[in-house]
Amino acid sequence: MATGRAAGAKPQPRLRQATAHPFQDARGRASWKDGFQNFSARLGLVQENMLAQSAYVQGQYLSRDQRQLEDMYRTSWLVGRMVNVVAEDMVRGGIDIRAQWGAEDAGKADELLREHRRTGCPGRLSDAVKWARLYGGALAVLLIDGDDLAEPLDVDGIARGSFRGLYVLDRWQVTPGTEMIEDIGPMLGYPAYYTINSRGGLSGQLVHHSRALRFVGVELPYQQRLSENYWGASVVEQAYDRMLAYDSATQGSANLLYKSFLRVISVEGLRAILAQGGKAEQALMRQFEMIRRMQSNEGITLLDRNDSFTTAGFTFAGIYDAMLAFAEQIAGATGIPLVRLLGQSPKGFSTGESDLRTYYDTIATLQDDDLRPALDVIFAVLARSLWGEPLPEGFSFEFENLLQPSEMDKAQIATADAQAVAALTQGGIIAPAQALAALRDGARLTGRFANISDADIDAAQKAEQAPEIPELGGGMPTHEGADTPTPQEISLNGAQVTSMVQIVSQVAAGLLPRSSAVQMLLAAFPLTEEQAEKIMGDVGKGFSIPPEQAGEQM
Repeated sequence: MATGRAAGAKPQPRLRQATAHPFQDARGRASWKDGFQNFSARLGLVQENMLAQSAYVQGQYLSRDQRQLEDMYRTSWLVGRMVNVVAEDMVRGGIDIRAQWGAEDAGKADELLREHRRTGCPGRLSDAVKWARLYGGALAVLLIDGDDLAEPLDVDGIARGSFRGLYVLDRWQVTPGTEMIEDIGPMLGYPAYYTINSRGGLSGQLVHHSRALRFVGVELPYQQRLSENYWGASVVEQAYDRMLAYDSATQGSANLLYKSFLRVISVEGLRAILAQGGKAEQALMRQFEMIRRMQSNEGITLLDRNDSFTTAGFTFAGIYDAMLAFAEQIAGATGIPLVRLLGQSPKGFSTGESDLRTYYDTIATLQDDDLRPALDVIFAVLARSLWGEPLPEGFSFEFENLLQPSEMDKAQIATADAQAVAALTQGGIIAPAQALAALRDGARLTGRFANISDADIDAAQKAEQAPEIPELGGGMPTHEGADTPTPQEISLNGAQVTSMVQIVSQVAAGLLPRSSAVQMLLAAFPLTEEQAEKIMGDVGKGFSIPPEQAGEQM
């Protein structure tokens, strides 16, 4: 059978076999990549260039290496700052409680905050956030005397004085159970129980999720969260390569200091001396020993006539800029500005205030996301443990601002507050006692008016309870032979009315005798004695001069 082409037949063009994929990798696998391409210049992610060989691959995640994380936390100040700064700032500012308690319960807000601090809750919450950031997760277990940790938390059943604080456990000290939360809510799909496996207290204890305040470092997608046993990732993991670059640059720069000043000695026939060895080489080594000794003692360099001695210096230009660039990348990876992460002062015209404002906004978001749910539970437990009653309706709290004003800003704020309070008081919108309380509350920020005491506020409230001024009827003639003016005929301006109220208030506060006040009213206003007595009412009838003051007057 003939296999050649028939005589006279036209040659058929060779057809290229069609391929479904225009690009293949080294193993022949098809690869589709969209984006910019330039075949002639070999630009693009499918061309053979160094950039195209870069990729992100799955490796040994740092969050799973407990020992290395602990070594880094203990030996690297940068890792310590990365973990600690955010956790400490989240609790540093304090809490402002806002609740509508009655007058008899006015001090309960301060009492609640004191108990919050006495039980060590701020410090334990800071620890929980630290270990969550380092390891990827942590728990703060509510310690309530007499309760079974395996049972759901019953806030209404907490006995007075039974709250003992928080017990912090990192992710490696507990084992999440296989039973998941099925109740619809923010914790749906998370473990319902945790088993304590640490060698410390409560080892082997089963803890219900309602008694464990849960914190994570970096939230992960669902599949990654499953691989981490329902925990998150360490904050160190995302900045690990940047920290290696920064530490390498730091150590490399330190080693360069040893080579910053080089001394070069040219020895005639050095190669022959080394090749000969023996006494010639010993003589050469003795020469260098003598040079070293004389330079140290006398600063003299001894050389043979044909030898030469030169020095060379090393410049460090550009090293600081490179290290600063690495530090800025770490600041970007952690979300902490350099002024807070490294304690580094801003350069140029920048004050660093804008960076701190952005950072504190991030802290405020973390506080709302992580601390607020935990504090809602803690305050409810504290109220039952302190008073045996629930928190009042409308109870709320806010985190204090971390960006503290300067002394000039405080003075301006205090002046504006005082002017606003004075205007509201004069307009009758708020009472004097409320004005004093408002000024004292402003002292938390400004430090002004902090000396206003509860006694001052009580005295203002007593003054407000003075009897109203009765209508003026009958009385003193305005001139000889004229009839007594009626209330409509007597017109008092605002200053006169204020002075009259102040006189009555001083008598009510025990600062002025009643008889003296009556005489002051008669002298200052067109009143009869009967009208003045009606104005005073029952105020000051029990007034008496203290014995010590009476003795001084005698």
